[in-house]
Amino acid sequence: MNKQLTTQHNFVNDTIFRLKIAVLTAARMVKNLLRPSRKFSKTDLLVHEPIIATSESELWNPFDNKDNWILTAGKIENLRIAVQQLNGLEVGANEVFSFWKHIGNPNFGQGYVIGREIREGCIVPTIAGGLCQLSNALYDAALRANFDIVERHKHTKVIKGSLAEKDRDATVKWNYLDLRFRSSFDFRIEIELTSDQLVVAFKSPQKQTEPGQDKMAWKASSKLNDCYSCGNMACFKHPDRTGVEQEIATTTFILDEKWPEYDKYVSQTATKADHFILPLKKNRWVKTDRYAWAAANPQQTKTTQFQGLFRAIQLRFAPKNKNNVFELSLQLDNKIAKAAARQIPIDATHVVIAQNLLPFIYETGALGGRTFDVIMTRLPFEKLHERLDLAFTHYQESPTLNDFRASQELIALENKALTSARKIITPHSELAAIFKNKVVKLDWQIPATPNEPFKGTKVLFPASAVGRKGAYEMRRLAKELQLGLCIYGRTIETTHFWEGLKVEKFNGDWSQIRLVVYPTYVEHQPRLILKALALGIPVITTTACGLDPSAQIKLLEINNFEQLKNAVHAALMR
Repeated sequence: MNKQLTTQHNFVNDTIFRLKIAVLTAARMVKNLLRPSRKFSKTDLLVHEPIIATSESELWNPFDNKDNWILTAGKIENLRIAVQQLNGLEVGANEVFSFWKHIGNPNFGQGYVIGREIREGCIVPTIAGGLCQLSNALYDAALRANFDIVERHKHTKVIKGSLAEKDRDATVKWNYLDLRFRSSFDFRIEIELTSDQLVVAFKSPQKQTEPGQDKMAWKASSKLNDCYSCGNMACFKHPDRTGVEQEIATTTFILDEKWPEYDKYVSQTATKADHFILPLKKNRWVKTDRYAWAAANPQQTKTTQFQGLFRAIQLRFAPKNKNNVFELSLQLDNKIAKAAARQIPIDATHVVIAQNLLPFIYETGALGGRTFDVIMTRLPFEKLHERLDLAFTHYQESPTLNDFRASQELIALENKALTSARKIITPHSELAAIFKNKVVKLDWQIPATPNEPFKGTKVLFPASAVGRKGAYEMRRLAKELQLGLCIYGRTIETTHFWEGLKVEKFNGDWSQIRLVVYPTYVEHQPRLILKALALGIPVITTTACGLDPSAQIKLLEINNFEQLKNAVHAALMR
């Protein structure tokens, strides 16, 4: 038994320590009232200025084990919260930046959890523990930028390999131990949590006036005793961990609408310890199987019930005459994503996330300190815009080709998130080609139907009459080849879009269909094409469908009408 530690951490000493904190906190409050510091705003005035100083530090401790790594996970959760308060702040020249002025009291109402705090040679579990890593990095970057340090306090214990060993650390304790610094010029604070690092950067149009310090990326690795693994059972601070089974790495699946391809993948990869967050769960009120993921254990599944129901109602009763519900969907997905981000367990080290929720969750900072994979459900916004722009150059009369548009901010956010993702998961060949270096390519699930030789005589256009689905090409093709068409969906472009052509609504009888023609610009989930393939019906479509060519399916270039016309004519002549 370690008598020294037992002596350090007993009830009497702990009480004395708390009384000291109370006195120091009260004294600091009086001081702050007499000499208040300024709170700065988040603006974008300096966002494009060059970086003048950075500091990088490792998030995870390589010496952690199954018992104590949860303290590091708690520390990272606390960093996620704090980073949101500081990232994007712009500080004026000769103004003093105060750490606690912007973080606020971490003990109440901000969502901070138990993390690591160094106290008397031990790492003890403490609410908001671990914020010192952020203050360390800020101080280190301030030194590199040659800022004036107004207030800084050293750690009482120097950890081997840390910034404290190089006298570049700055401990903080609400609110009597603060970190304060200023610069003679305006600067911007940018902070990011990658999957394994905390990165602090200062931006400014002002160049450094003195040579900066050598860049020292540091790894704060500690072999200190901690309250979850030291084995000192007599210590006052030793928590009771009896019966606690802790996994070192768990995955949280943040999913939306179920696809059979993704349902199979998740079922094959998820473990019993993993968690699920869904918009809705099937119950006596929710009858749909849309969110009935096979691997989602009810005991390990949370929902964004209110936001999920709100989205379902809003989309259900959206105006029928408006094709573009994309903007509304983005707004509703944002609400679900924000709710889901708040429910990610602290012990989740990896996240598998649906693409439609990705940029909004990424924006919250909830993916910092975690690796994540993306389940792709569409083209990236940037690629989607390019595809729609291509169609619009040919059919500027279309009222629908300006739909499916996202803001430049959202495009940039999604691009950054997709770039940061560990893996991209998709059965879509076109999407797989975009992310070929890190893609997990799935097989499309062909529905189980009798594969009988087709006997029909009709041509099916398996979509609504909208520009992005190739409706204009289909109309022109029908005119030039004198085709009779079956149309699967609604007429959305204009009321009289098919006027003068022999067109009928598809009644679901596949035995009538001889050929499926689909000259689409955008198709993310080609279920009708897969149905046709399962029935043995030949298909002519574009590479936008995300399928691979075969004897039954002919893939064409996007927006190549002559190629389309020749292919259809040849197929009908057989």
